[in-house]
Amino acid sequence: MNRSSMQVHVTYPALAPHSIWRRNRLELLRLLFVFLAYACGLVNLAVGGVPWSLAAIGGLWVLWIAVFYRPLVENTAIKKIADVGIAVCLYLFLLDGIFGGNWSGFVTPIIFFADLVIAGTYFLAYFKKEKRNFLPLFELTLAGLVAIFSGLVGWRKLDWPLIVVGSVSLALVVLTTALHFRAIREEFRKKIHL
Repeated sequence: MNRSSMQVHVTYPALAPHSIWRRNRLELLRLLFVFLAYACGLVNLAVGGVPWSLAAIGGLWVLWIAVFYRPLVENTAIKKIADVGIAVCLYLFLLDGIFGGNWSGFVTPIIFFADLVIAGTYFLAYFKKEKRNFLPLFELTLAGLVAIFSGLVGWRKLDWPLIVVGSVSLALVVLTTALHFRAIREEFRKKIHL
């Protein structure tokens, strides 16, 4: 076989050259965020006092997840809504741990409730398009049901935000099952490989 006569034709379009800033903007932003986090930590260690740098680092983390983070596996609107809601809830726990007040147990379920309502409404409104992306919403509703169970058993204080979170979680499960039982069952089987 004569290899010199072989003709190779490139069928892919030529890539447009981009500047180093455009190609590596996420890496550069990540580097900036890490630099700011280390700078806050060092200044807080040098000055002393309340560990405010943890609040600043947590705020940077929430900003990164809300604006710049894109998951590689499930980059969907429901996953983004769930990730941002969980990040905000964890940030509220961090702020309460740093500055005190014991308010996060009351405020966090309210934020979690809003996250459940937004993700659930989006899922049910665009069900045909989003039925494959039910797993983040399933995890959110499962967390809400575990939270209300922990309140009912007595592991944590049962107050009205926790009752609302549990009620909305249960309502989402019942409503999704009642409206789309077969489709959800089929998607659930696909996800767990039955």
